[in-house]
Amino acid sequence: MHAARLQFSIVTAACAWALSGHGQTPVPTCPPDWKLELVAAAPKIRHPSVVACAPDGRVFVAEDPMDISAPSANLALGRIICLHPGGRATVFADQLYAVFGLQYLEGKLYVLHNPKFSVFTDDHGVGRDRVDLIESTNPNPWALDWNDHVPANFRLAMDGYFYVAVGDKGLYGAVGKDGKRIDLYGGGILRLRPEATQLEVYSTGVRNILDVAVNAEDDLFTYDNTDEQQWMSRLTHMVDGGFYGYPYDFIPQQPYTLWMMADYGGGAATGALAYNEDALPSEYHGNLFLADFGKRQLLRVRIARDGGSYRAESRQDFFTNVPEDFRPVGIALAPDGLSIYICDWNHRDTKAKVEAGRLFKLSYTGPSRAAPRPDWFLPAAMGQGCSASFDELIKALAHPAQSVRLTAQRQISAKVGQASSLSERSDATDRLSRLLTDPAAPTHARWHALWTLDAIDGGLAARAAVVTAVKDRDPSVRRQAIRQLGTRRVREAAALLAEQLKDADASIRFQAATALGRLGTPSAVPALLDALDERDLFARYAAFTALNRIGGAAPSAWNAIVTGLESAKPRVREGVTSAFRDTYDATLVSILAKLVREATKPAPAREAALRVLASWHRQRPPWKGEWWAYHPVNAPPPQKTIDWAGTPTILAALREGLQEADRSVRLASLQGILEAKDTAAAPRLRELFQKEKDPEIKRELLAAFGALKDNAATKLIRNVLSLSDAALLAGAISAAEQIGGDELSEALTKFLQTNPSDRALLLKTLQALGNLKVSQARDAIAAHATSRDAAIRRQAFDALVKLGPGVALSQFPALLDHPSLAVRRSAMLALGATKSAEAVPHLLRAYSVNETRDEAISALASIPDARALDAYWAGLLAKDALLRQKCRKALQEIRQTAIPEIERRLDGMTPDIVAELQSTYRGDAEALKSRLFSVPVKKPQPSEYLDFAFKTGGDAQNGRQVFADLGRTACVKCHAVGREGGNVGPDLSTIGSQFSRRELAESILFPSKAVREGYQQVIVETKDDESFSGLVNAETAEVLVLRDGEGNLHRIPKARLQSRRASALSLMPEGLHEVLTPSEFADLVAFLESLKDDARKSGREK
Repeated sequence: MHAARLQFSIVTAACAWALSGHGQTPVPTCPPDWKLELVAAAPKIRHPSVVACAPDGRVFVAEDPMDISAPSANLALGRIICLHPGGRATVFADQLYAVFGLQYLEGKLYVLHNPKFSVFTDDHGVGRDRVDLIESTNPNPWALDWNDHVPANFRLAMDGYFYVAVGDKGLYGAVGKDGKRIDLYGGGILRLRPEATQLEVYSTGVRNILDVAVNAEDDLFTYDNTDEQQWMSRLTHMVDGGFYGYPYDFIPQQPYTLWMMADYGGGAATGALAYNEDALPSEYHGNLFLADFGKRQLLRVRIARDGGSYRAESRQDFFTNVPEDFRPVGIALAPDGLSIYICDWNHRDTKAKVEAGRLFKLSYTGPSRAAPRPDWFLPAAMGQGCSASFDELIKALAHPAQSVRLTAQRQISAKVGQASSLSERSDATDRLSRLLTDPAAPTHARWHALWTLDAIDGGLAARAAVVTAVKDRDPSVRRQAIRQLGTRRVREAAALLAEQLKDADASIRFQAATALGRLGTPSAVPALLDALDERDLFARYAAFTALNRIGGAAPSAWNAIVTGLESAKPRVREGVTSAFRDTYDATLVSILAKLVREATKPAPAREAALRVLASWHRQRPPWKGEWWAYHPVNAPPPQKTIDWAGTPTILAALREGLQEADRSVRLASLQGILEAKDTAAAPRLRELFQKEKDPEIKRELLAAFGALKDNAATKLIRNVLSLSDAALLAGAISAAEQIGGDELSEALTKFLQTNPSDRALLLKTLQALGNLKVSQARDAIAAHATSRDAAIRRQAFDALVKLGPGVALSQFPALLDHPSLAVRRSAMLALGATKSAEAVPHLLRAYSVNETRDEAISALASIPDARALDAYWAGLLAKDALLRQKCRKALQEIRQTAIPEIERRLDGMTPDIVAELQSTYRGDAEALKSRLFSVPVKKPQPSEYLDFAFKTGGDAQNGRQVFADLGRTACVKCHAVGREGGNVGPDLSTIGSQFSRRELAESILFPSKAVREGYQQVIVETKDDESFSGLVNAETAEVLVLRDGEGNLHRIPKARLQSRRASALSLMPEGLHEVLTPSEFADLVAFLESLKDDARKSGREK
C-alpha cells in the first residue's frame, strides 16, 4: 500500500456548490434546519460507494471505478481515501476489489470487497497489516460484469456481532477463521464476530440489500431493490431465521414467509442507518435513514413496534428540487451525531469513461442535544487505550449516545477479561447483574449491562440475573434477556421460555419462540404446537421455525412434532407443514410415511403428510455459487432431480396412497405422483382411471398421463375424446398433446372435425394439433381460419404455420381474396410467419391494396427479400414505430442487394425516404461509400425534440394517449403502468420518481444509450440457420426462452444453439420520436415524468 497525500478543500453549500472544473452545480434543497456541504468531488474522489467514520472525525470513503469506468468489474482497482479534519487526505488502501462494506472499530477498518473480507490497522490514515478474514465470499461476485447484488455493508450490534447485508448473488464457500463454512443461496443477512468467527446465516429470501440498519434494541432493517415483479423498494424487519420469499415464494405471499413493513414503489435502494445517538431532537431518535439511488433521495422513516414486528408510521423524502445527477449510494452517521455523510455516484448506473462522484455532508443546523462525551471515550473508541475506571465505564452504559455505550461495553468486557483475580471478575459481574435487574436504571443501560455480561463469559456467571430479567416489568429488558438465553442456547431455560409463549405481548412471544428454536430442546414442542394458532405473523412464524430447528437438532423430536398434523385446528396443521418445508430428513420421512399408512388417523393429517412427502420426492441439484441474474421470477425454480435417501420411501407412500378409500388422501397421492413425475406409478394410474368415479381425480389422472408421457394410456385418452365427456375433455386434449403419436393425433383430428361448440376446447385442440404438426388435420384446421372469432382465427393460422411452409402456402394465398378484411389480414401475417420466399409474390399483391398495405409490409419485413424494397421503403415512413423498426432490420439484412438498387433509383426518391435510408445504413461502412450519403437531406434531429421538450412542459394527459397508441408508439405493449400494459420492458409505474425529465427524454431518443440491467438483448443463431433476438425470459440447462420485442416467447433447445451473444442495442426501437410531432413528444415525456410513487399497499397484507 502506498500513502499518497492529497489536499482537499471543504466547500460548503446549502443549495449550490462551486468547485474548480465544475462551475455552479445544483444540489438538492434541504428541509429547514438542515444544510448540505460538499466535502469532495471528482477527480479528488471517484465513484464513491460506501463511507465510514472514525470517532476522531476522519472520514473513510471507498472508490469503485470497476462499475463505471474500468474495463472490467473483476479488477482490483478500488481505493479507500481517508479525509482528515482540516482538508488533508491520504490513500488508506488500494488494490482492492469493489468495496461495498466499511466499518471502523477501535483502530481498525473492516473492509468487505468481494470476494475478500479484510481488516486493516489504522496508522494515522494509512492502512497497515492487512489480514483477509474471509478469503472468498463468492467465487463470482462480478457476474454479468457488475459488482451488484453482492455481500455489502455491515453494522456492529449491541450483541457483539457484525450483521452483513447480502444481495442475492449470495455467499458460497465462505469460511471463517474458526473453519466454519456457510453458503447462502439468494439474499439475506450474515452475522459473524468481528474476528470472522461464528459465521451464521441469520435470515434469507430478499433481493438486493446493500446495507442493514440496526436500532438501539438490535432489531435489523433493510431497504431492498426493485425487481418490477411486485417486489419493489421494500422496507423490511429482518429477524433471526426469517425467510421473506424472494424470488419464488412471494407472489402470492405464502404462509411460510414473512412480509415487509412498507413498499415504496420503484427505486434503487442503497444505504441504510438507524439513528441511535443523542445530538438530534428527540423526534429523530430511532428513525431510519434510507438512501435511494433510483429516487435520487434520502428517506426518513419513523417506525414503531407492531406486535412481533414493526410498522412504518411515516415517510419523509428529505430533499426537494433534486438534480438529475444526484445518485446517493452509501451513507454513514458522523461522529458528532448531527450529520450524515452521503456518497453520491453522480452518474447513472451505466458504464462510461468518466470521472464522477461526490461526497456530501448533510448537517442539522439547530443546537446539538448531545450529552458531553467522557474524556476517556475518544482514545478508547480509537483503540488507543482506555484510562477510565470501572465505575466510569459502568456509568457510561447509561449514556444517551449508543456510540458511548457500545465503547463502554467493550471496554468493560476487555478489562474483566484482563482481571488478575477471580474476586475482581466476580465483583464486576455482580455490579453488572445488579444494573441489569435494577428497575430504576435507564432501560438502555440495562440492555448494555446484559450484553456486557454476555461478552464476558456468555452470561454464565450472571445466569440467575438474566433469568430474573425474563420476568421483568419492562418488555424491552425481557426481549433482550430472552434473546441472550437463545443466543447462548441455555437449555435449562426452556421451561421458562415456553411460559412466555402465552404472554400478552406478541414481541415477547416472538422472542420466546425464536429462543426455543435455538435451544433445540424437545420438551418445548407441545407449547410450540399450541403457539401455531397464533394470530401475529411474526410470532407464529417463529413458532414453526423453532419446531424445524428443534427437529433438526434432535431428530427424536419429530414424532412429537408430527402429532400436530392431527390437530383439529387448520392453522396448527398448516403451521406444522410450514415447519417441515425443505427439510430433507430421512427420520422424518419414515414417521410421515407411517402416519399415512395408519387408516385410523384423521384424513386431514394423512393428506397433509402426503403433500409434505411429495414436496421432498427429490432434491434440487447442488448450488455451486452461480447467480440467477436480475429477474429470476420470470423462470421456474430449479427442478428437483436428484434422488436422496428418502426418495424410495416417499414414492412408495405415494403409490400406496392411490388405493386409499378416502378421496382427499387418494387425490393427494395422485398429485404427489404428478409432482414427482413417478413413471413407475403409471400402471397403477391407468388401473385407477378405469375404476375411479370422481371427476376431479380423473382429471388429475389425465394430467399425470400427459406429464409422464405415458404412451400406454393412449387408449384411455382416445376413449375420452371419442365419448366427448365434457368434464374430462380439456385434460384429455392436454394429455394427447403431451404424449403425441399417430393414434392420439388422429383422435384429436376427429374431435376437431366434430366442430366442438365449447370455444375453450376448440382453441385448445387447434393449439395441440399445431404443436404436434399433424398434417392430416390441415383441412379441419383450415375450416376455422375464416372464423369470425379473432382468437379462433388466429389459433387456426398459427397451427397451419406450424404444419410447415408447404401446408401454409397451399392454404393462405386463396384467403388473400376472402371477403372478410380480418381474414385477409390474418392470412398476410401468417404468410409472413412462414418466412418463406415463396410467400413474397402473394404478399406483394396484398401490398398493392390500400386496406391491407400495412399488414403486407409487416409480413414482408419478416421475410427480407429484395423484391419487397418498395414495401420496406414505404414502411420506413409508417406511423407505427414498431413497423418502421422491422423494415429497417429487413433492409439491413439485404443490404448487399438493396444498396445498388437504392443507388440506381436514388434520383427518383423523396427526401424523407432518403433520410430514412441514411438512418438505416449509417453504421454500414460500405453503404457510407455509396451515393446514398452524397445527397443532403434535412431531417428533424433528436436534439430538436429534446430542446422542445425542455422549452415546453407538455400535457401529461395527452401523453398518456400517446403512450397507449397501438398504431404508433405502442409503448403500452411492452411497458406496464399500474396494472395495465406489457412486461417486455421495465415497469414504468414509478419511473418519474427515478429519473429526471432529461433522462426520460433521452431514454426515448437514444434507447441504447443506457439499457437497464436485466433488459440487455441477446442474439441467438441456431444450427438450422434461424436467428432470434430478445430478452432472456427463462433459462434451464436444456432450454433458453427469449421474449422478443412484440412479447412473443421463443423456446430454443440449447442443443440447437450455434452462437449466443449479448447486443449493445436496446429491444426498444430506435427512432420512436420520428412518428411524433415535437409537441406529442413533449406530452409523452410529461406523462412519464408524472408517474411517481403509486398507491401501493404498505404493511404485511397479502
